[in-house]
Amino acid sequence: MELAFQNEEKDKRAAELVVANKELAFQSGEKEKRAAELVIANIELTFQNKEKEKRAAELLVANIELAFQNEEKENRAAELIIANKELAFQNEEKEKRAAELVIANKELAFQNEEKENRAAELIVANKELAFQNDEKEKRAAELVIANKELAFQNEEKEKRAAELIVANIELTFQNEEKEKRAAELVIANTELTFQNKEKEKRAAELVIANKELAFQNEEKEKRAAELIVANIELTFQNEEKEKRAAELVIANKELAFQNEEKEKHAIELIIANKQQEQIVYVVSHDLQEPLRTVSNYMKVFEEDYIGILDDNARKYLNSVNSATKRMSALIKSLLDYSRLGHNKSLALVNFNELVGEVLEDLETMIKTSKAIIEVTELPTLNVYETEIRQVFQNLITNAIKFQKKDTLAKIKISSKYINSKWRFSVSDNGIGIPMVHSERVFDIFQRLPTKERYEGSGIGLANCKKIVQLHQGEIWVESNSGQGTIVSFTIPNLLA
Repeated sequence: MELAFQNEEKDKRAAELVVANKELAFQSGEKEKRAAELVIANIELTFQNKEKEKRAAELLVANIELAFQNEEKENRAAELIIANKELAFQNEEKEKRAAELVIANKELAFQNEEKENRAAELIVANKELAFQNDEKEKRAAELVIANKELAFQNEEKEKRAAELIVANIELTFQNEEKEKRAAELVIANTELTFQNKEKEKRAAELVIANKELAFQNEEKEKRAAELIVANIELTFQNEEKEKRAAELVIANKELAFQNEEKEKHAIELIIANKQQEQIVYVVSHDLQEPLRTVSNYMKVFEEDYIGILDDNARKYLNSVNSATKRMSALIKSLLDYSRLGHNKSLALVNFNELVGEVLEDLETMIKTSKAIIEVTELPTLNVYETEIRQVFQNLITNAIKFQKKDTLAKIKISSKYINSKWRFSVSDNGIGIPMVHSERVFDIFQRLPTKERYEGSGIGLANCKKIVQLHQGEIWVESNSGQGTIVSFTIPNLLA
C-alpha cells in the first residue's frame, strides 16, 4: 500500500511540475510584457535578490537534511519496527498536503487576479507612455538594463529547471529508498521529530510569504498613488502647453504685424532715399555747369586784364576764385555723399591691411604734421571695402587736421568685440569738440571751427555716419573742448 501511495504521490508531483512549468512559461510571457514597467524594476530586483539569498539558505538546509538522511539510512539497516505507524503518519501528512494544495490553488487564483490588475495597470502605463514620447530616449538605457535583467532571470529559470530535474532524480532515488524501506520498521519517533522541525520551517516560510504579499500590496498602493500623481502632472503640463500654444499664436500674429509694418517702413525709406539721392545728384550736376562757366570766364578775365588791375581788383579776383573752388569741392562732396551705398558687394576685408593702405595714402600729410599713429590688432570682417576705407581716411585726416597749435598729433586706432559687434575707435589729442555739439557734427555741411583756420567742406563726418549706418552700425563722439576726441563706431560681422 505504501508503494501505491508513493506512486500516486509521484504522479501528483509530476502533474504539479507540469503546472509549474506552464506557470513558468506564462510568467516568462508576463515578464516580456513588463518591459515597460521600468519604474519598479529596482524594487523587484532588490526583492528577488533577497529571495535568492533565502533560497540559497534553503538549499543549505536541504543539503544538511540530505546528509542527515544518509546517516539515518545507515542506521535504518536494523530498524524493523513502527511501519504501520509511519504509514498512518504519512496518510495524515497526505491529508495535510491536500489542504496545502487547496491553499496553493487559492493563492494561484489570487495571483491570477493580481495579474489581471497588473494588466489594467499596464493599460494605464501604455496610455502614460503615449504622453511620454520625449522620455523614451532616456529610457533606452533602462531598457538595456531591463533586457540584461530579463536575461539574468531567464538564466535563473534555467537554473530552477535544472534544480527541478535534480529534484526529479532525487524523487526517483527516494522511491528506490522507499522500496528498500519495506523491511524498515524503526525510528519513527526520530523521523517524527525531524518532520516536526520541517513543519516549523514551513510555518516560518508561510509567515515570510505573508509578509511578502503584504509588501507587494503596499507597493501596488504606492504605484497607484504614483500613477494618480503622474496623471495630475500630465494634466497640468497639457494645460501649460495649451497656454503656451495660445501665447505663441498671439506672439506670431504680433510678429507678423510688426514685420508687415517694418516692410512698409523699409519700402517708404527706400523710396525716400532714392528720391533724395536723385534730387542731390540732379542739383549737383545743375550747379556744376554754371560754376564751370563762372570759373572759365574768371580765368579768361584774369589772363586778359591782370596787367591793368589794381591791388583791390586782384584781391576781389582771388576771392572769387577761392569761392569758386570751395563751391566746386562742396558739389563734389555732395555727389560723393549721394553715391554712398550704391556698391552692394560685401567683401572679406582684413582691417589691419586696410588701415595700413590708408596710412600709406596719407603718408605725406603724416610726415608733414609729424603725427604719431598707433594701430592695435584689428579684425577681419565682411564689409563694403571702399566705403570703410573712406571712413578711416576721414577720421584719421580729421585727427591730424584739427590739432592744437605747437602740439604733435598722437592718434590711436583700436578695436574691441562687444555684444556681437566690433567697436572701432580713433582717438586723438586735438582741439576736441564741446559735447553739446556731439550729434550736430554728423550733420551735412556742419563745421564748428572757423573756416579761416581749418579747411574742409563739413561733409566728412556725415559721410562716415551714412557708411556706418549702411553697415547696420552706430557712430558717436566722446570729447570735451581742448581735451582731444574719440570717434567710435560699431560694425557687426555681416554675412556675405
